Amino acid sequence: MRAPSKRTSLRAVGVVALLAAAWFSPRVVPYNMDEFVHYHALGCATAAHAQALPSIRDGCGYYDLRLPFTSTPLPLRSYYYIGSVPALPFYPFWRLVDDPVAARLAGAFCFLVCAFLAGRLLRVGASAIMTASLVFPVWLVTFLVDEGPVGLSAALLLLALVAVRRALQAPSARNSAAWAAAAGLALFLGLWTKLVFAWWLPTVAVFVLEEARRQGRSVAAVARRRLPALVAGAAFLVMPTALLLASVDRDGRPYAAALRQGGLSTEPEDVEAVAVRLVQYVTDGSLVAPRNLVLPGSRLDVWPLLLGAFLLVLGWRRTQRRRELATWAILSLVTFGFVASSGYSRWPHHFAFPLLPLVLALALATEGLARRERLAAFALVAVFWVSLGARLPSARTPAESSADKDRLLAFVRERGLDRESLQVHASWGTYYIAQLFGDPARMVAYARRVVDDPARLRQMADLAREQGRPLLLLSSRRWDRLHTPAVEAAFGRPLHTWQFGSWWAVEYHPPPSD
Repeated sequence: MRAPSKRTSLRAVGVVALLAAAWFSPRVVPYNMDEFVHYHALGCATAAHAQALPSIRDGCGYYDLRLPFTSTPLPLRSYYYIGSVPALPFYPFWRLVDDPVAARLAGAFCFLVCAFLAGRLLRVGASAIMTASLVFPVWLVTFLVDEGPVGLSAALLLLALVAVRRALQAPSARNSAAWAAAAGLALFLGLWTKLVFAWWLPTVAVFVLEEARRQGRSVAAVARRRLPALVAGAAFLVMPTALLLASVDRDGRPYAAALRQGGLSTEPEDVEAVAVRLVQYVTDGSLVAPRNLVLPGSRLDVWPLLLGAFLLVLGWRRTQRRRELATWAILSLVTFGFVASSGYSRWPHHFAFPLLPLVLALALATEGLARRERLAAFALVAVFWVSLGARLPSARTPAESSADKDRLLAFVRERGLDRESLQVHASWGTYYIAQLFGDPARMVAYARRVVDDPARLRQMADLAREQGRPLLLLSSRRWDRLHTPAVEAAFGRPLHTWQFGSWWAVEYHPPPSD
């Protein structure tokens, strides 16, 4: 039996290190609720009493869609322009771990899948892919703290590109059509995962043209030769996408209306403002997960930009694949333009769209270096990662992502309060986590500004009485703004109160209605 090679052993160590980092990450990087938004359909499907709750904002059923010519709403999307596809690959992690850390483990797994697919796509070694993936720490961290969902979207894009190449190179028409259909299906699943996946469609088009050029044929010649494949790919992309976009929500609006979330802006000043926000993820290396953790600044924060630029220039001089490297770099800029045109773009999971082609360009550049140069590049990358680790003790956490909320939610689960009560989440930060994890008998509602809305207070009190459950109110408000006279009038006096830092859980038994 042949002993494992040194290269294989290093890969195994890297995989274990990544999974360990994901497992322990919540201790230093608390959760943000948006890490769990795209799994909402799974939470609803596994909570036995979820459908007994009224259809209020962000509740189960609120984002269901009806396919054309049908009358039954289906859980086809989780939140505005995010579909319910991510719940499927997340299910094994949720099932095995049954803890919020499952989301971090799923992100690490997606990163490994993307690294493998990128290696196959570019035909480069694992060391080049890993070095390129670590130049900008925000790339890896965005997978682990996935508010996108970035991991699944990136994996689907890379899978589609690999399938496109196979379709163009397949020796038989049948195999070519099968691979083209797989590419079209992957692109459709990308759009269903998140509609702004469309920002990557120009990249796919350019990739097809470049692959045709590498075959030494004109685009027209390739189209004639691969016509069945083109038809299959288009059918598996266009037909289900049209069906999905024509589906209507509970208010009768077509899902296509959600495209405005990633719509293009025609105002130059708006585009400039977004571009300035996004470019900071290149110029400031400390912005790795700004919604979860705010690191103190350092003079080293420009290090990733300088190292990335140096690798691209040096790789350009050394590699024989200059056109390919330049293509990915240009596609990064083109994608950046699309992302910057949307006024909603501001966070790392938006910047990940132009960052993926840049990482591919960096991988090609790194592959062209000599072995000693690659080792030196990895060492320089490690220096900045060490500097980030040294700053962790001084980091602060935004209020909505406070670790106190994680301790509070863990306490609710451990005490079995989720099994017995109607949870009403009044603060942004806890609802989707509580919806996914806990006792199967959990009942979870999110009522935005509930303590300021007498009608909503009465609705929640009536619901608790109807279900025969105490009401558990969770919020990060100050006590005087949480237990207001209006809250006491609807819910009664608190029976139990638990506080974890700035976060509260207050148990009520609403009095009989008049």
